[in-house]
Amino acid sequence: MPNPKPNEEIDVLNLFLKVVLILKANFWLIVVFFIGGFVLGASYFFASKRVYENRMIISSDILTTSFSEVLFENANRHLRDGSYAIIASQFHISEDAASKINSIKIGNISKATGGDLTENERFLITVEVTDQQILPDFQKGILTYLENNDFVKVRVEQKRNHLKQMLATVTQEINDLSEFKSRISSGDFFEKTKGNVNFDPTTVNSKILDLTEKKINYENGLQLSNSVQVIEGFTKFEGASKPKLSVSLVSGSMLGLAFVVALLALKFIRRALRMTNSTK
Repeated sequence: MPNPKPNEEIDVLNLFLKVVLILKANFWLIVVFFIGGFVLGASYFFASKRVYENRMIISSDILTTSFSEVLFENANRHLRDGSYAIIASQFHISEDAASKINSIKIGNISKATGGDLTENERFLITVEVTDQQILPDFQKGILTYLENNDFVKVRVEQKRNHLKQMLATVTQEINDLSEFKSRISSGDFFEKTKGNVNFDPTTVNSKILDLTEKKINYENGLQLSNSVQVIEGFTKFEGASKPKLSVSLVSGSMLGLAFVVALLALKFIRRALRMTNSTK
């Protein structure tokens, strides 16, 4: 059987030569469209609004990953719809400030994953804005948005009531033990029992210390009972995250080349149609 390999090599060589001839014949057209696309990309970069990415870290023992993601997805839908009045109302900022927000994202950065509660969840909030001057008010607005949710408010109130009750109980226990300690020190306790009780007075001091530690923990918990605490607020970065000059130039150049390819394809189709008509 004849070996088809030489014929295949000739076909590939002919195709390559045709491509070279086409590029040579349309060289200046390709250059013009490439430069035009390059200029178009540069114009887009300088004409577009700068978008800045900023991050903050919060801590919460109320929020869950899935719940917080749903909250911010609803806010993003309002942003995409241009419902800036709703955003302004929810985040307690002006409509003008709301119009300068591009997107809001939240992610769990604690070691635990999923929607289960741990002792203290940490979240990374990433926002894209066109004006970084709104960040201080927007940061307060985010905390307000999270804390004013009905689910969160109920959980916070439940937690505060629990801590208050535990604090009152522990305080009463400490007072009772302190009074008991005074009776032991004065000898009143042993006088009334006439020494018929086998009791180590040092255990009272140990119990008071344990309860005092619990009291301090409950007091600290009550002070931090707000649903969200800021670990690190928004930091202003000078460099814009969007658009990127390199991406704009490459995209514009590729767009120009795409127009050239489309134009050459159109010319090839028209030539093929003319050849078909002349053959008929």
